[in-house]
Amino acid sequence: MIAGLQITVFLAALAFVWPFVGAVIVCVVTAPRARDVALWMAGIGCALAMAVFVFPASGGASAGWDDDPVQRAGRVMLAFGLLLNVLDYAPALAQDRLLRTLPHISTALAGLACVAANPAIGLGIVQVALAWGVFVLARRPGQAMAGWALVRAGSVGTFLALSGLMLPAGTLGGGLMMACGLSVLAGLAFFGPSWRDANSPLLFVPLAGAALLLAMRMRTHGGMAFEAALVAAGLLCLWLTACSSRLAQRWHLLRSFPLALGVMAVGVGADVAALLFLCGWCLAGGGRAGQGWAVRAVTCFPPGAPFVGCLLLLSVMADWSWLVAVLSVAGVLICLARAMPAHVGKERRTGPMDGSSFRGDSNAPVNASGNGLGYRFWPDDPAGRLACAVLTAMGLVAPLAMMLGAF
Repeated sequence: MIAGLQITVFLAALAFVWPFVGAVIVCVVTAPRARDVALWMAGIGCALAMAVFVFPASGGASAGWDDDPVQRAGRVMLAFGLLLNVLDYAPALAQDRLLRTLPHISTALAGLACVAANPAIGLGIVQVALAWGVFVLARRPGQAMAGWALVRAGSVGTFLALSGLMLPAGTLGGGLMMACGLSVLAGLAFFGPSWRDANSPLLFVPLAGAALLLAMRMRTHGGMAFEAALVAAGLLCLWLTACSSRLAQRWHLLRSFPLALGVMAVGVGADVAALLFLCGWCLAGGGRAGQGWAVRAVTCFPPGAPFVGCLLLLSVMADWSWLVAVLSVAGVLICLARAMPAHVGKERRTGPMDGSSFRGDSNAPVNASGNGLGYRFWPDDPAGRLACAVLTAMGLVAPLAMMLGAF
C-alpha cells in the first residue's frame, strides 16, 4: 500500500517536471534533431499526464495535486496541446533554441500554476510564464512595443485577479475584479492581449488553459458575483464573434470562441463542459483557427468535444437562467451558420486572414480553377489528424465517465 502511494506521488511529480526536462533536452540538441526530440518528450509527457489521471496521488504529501479529476484531465489537455504545438513546428522555429523550448516551459509553468497551494501563487506563476514568453517572442528587433503591450495586458489581468482575492470572499467587488482579471489572462476577445506574432500560440495556448482551470479553483472565493461576471464576459465574447462583420476580425475572435464558452461553463458550475471546451481550445484553437477542421471543432460542430460540451453547458444553463440559455443558443447557432461555407462546391483556397476560416477548408483539394471540391472532416496533416482523433474520443469518453462517476 505504501509503495503504491509512493509510486503515484512519484508519477505526479515526474509529470510536472517532465516538460522542464524536455525544454532542457530540446535546447541542447542540434537544430535538425530538435523536432524529433521534442515530439518524443511531448509524447512521453502525454503518457505521464494520462497515467496521473488514471492513478491519482493521494495522502498528505500530494494534497491539492489530484483532488479534482477535472483538474487532472485539464492537465492532460495541456499536455496534448504541447504535442500539437510541437507537431506544428516550423523549420525556422528549430533554429532558435529559446523559441523551440517555449511551448515546453509554458506548459510546465501552466501545470504548476494549476496545482499551487494558493490560487494567488498560481497567478504569480502565470505572470512569470507570461514575462518569460514575451521575452522570448519579443527579443527580436522591432518587437519591443508589441512585447510591452502583451506584458501590460497580462499584468493588468493578474493585478485585478489578485486584488479580488485580497477582498473578503463572496463580495461583489472581489468577484467582479477576479472575473475581469481572469478574462484578461484567458485572452477573451476585447479583454485579453492581441496576438500578432505567428508563434504566440506557443505561449498563450497553455496560459489561457491555466487561467480557465484556475477560475474553477477561485469560484468558491468569488461567489455569485464572480460566477455572473464570468457568464456575462463569455456571452459578450460569444455575441461579438457572432455579430462581427469584418472577416479578419472574425477570424481573430474565433480563437477565443471555445474559451468564451469555457468561462461561461465555469460560471454556471458545469466543470466537465469547461473541460471539453478546454480540449477544443488546446487542440483546435490557438494558432489553428485558420484551418477548416479546426473551425468546425471550435464552433461546436458534432461529433467533437466542444459539441458535447455545448450540450452539457446548455443543459445546466437552462436551470441557471433561461434568458442566458436562449441567448447562448442563438449566439452559438449564428456562429455555426457563419462558419459554414455558403457554397460547398465553390470554396476558395485562401489564407486565414482572407476568411478561409469561414469559407472553406484549407486542407480541401482544389481543381484547376482553384475552387474547393469538398468540406471534409478528416485533415491531411498529422497534427490535425491527432487533434480530430482526440477531440472525437473526448466527446465520447467524457459523458461515459460522468455516468460511471469519474467526474
